[in-house]
Amino acid sequence: MYNNVKTIQGLKGKGPTLGGEKLGLNPLCGYPEDLSIADIKKILDDCPSVEELVRKYPVEGNFLADRGYLTYSAFAEANKNNNPLTVRAIFDTLNTSTDVCNPETAQEKLDSYRENPDLIKGELLKSKLIGFSSIFVLLFLLGLADVIAFGHAKDGWFPEWPGAQNLPWSLFDADIGLGAIPQYWVSDD
Repeated sequence: MYNNVKTIQGLKGKGPTLGGEKLGLNPLCGYPEDLSIADIKKILDDCPSVEELVRKYPVEGNFLADRGYLTYSAFAEANKNNNPLTVRAIFDTLNTSTDVCNPETAQEKLDSYRENPDLIKGELLKSKLIGFSSIFVLLFLLGLADVIAFGHAKDGWFPEWPGAQNLPWSLFDADIGLGAIPQYWVSDD
């Protein structure tokens, strides 16, 4: 995800643009600059069907691409003469934090964007918020699992260890840190 953010930030000012009126992206989308509506319309007007994209720009060695799924590399190759930031933004609305998307969903969304390009704003924000929320939830669950596992290990094997009161700083304390745990180990003696 970090590399994806870095790549998107690196697309600022790159490639051709038609300029003109801007879409009005929410800053939470994480894009370095707003998108030109003219660039969006050009991509949508020039873009063939998803089925054609998958057939014309195959991605070797990708299991899902072999099954008809649309990949970012195929979409980008089909739009190589367009603004790369806009290409990335449109593709990001088709999926959630991945470079592969369902062909039916992609086609439906591209068709709806042709009718109303303003829909891209909401879909892009939704995609980014889902991606960032999933990372936050994952980190929270990992932290919770760590706290629960360590708490039960402490209660079961070294319940009288005084270092548990000031975690995590007590782990590095010379008197009550990790090195002192063997003194408090529960034994059958």
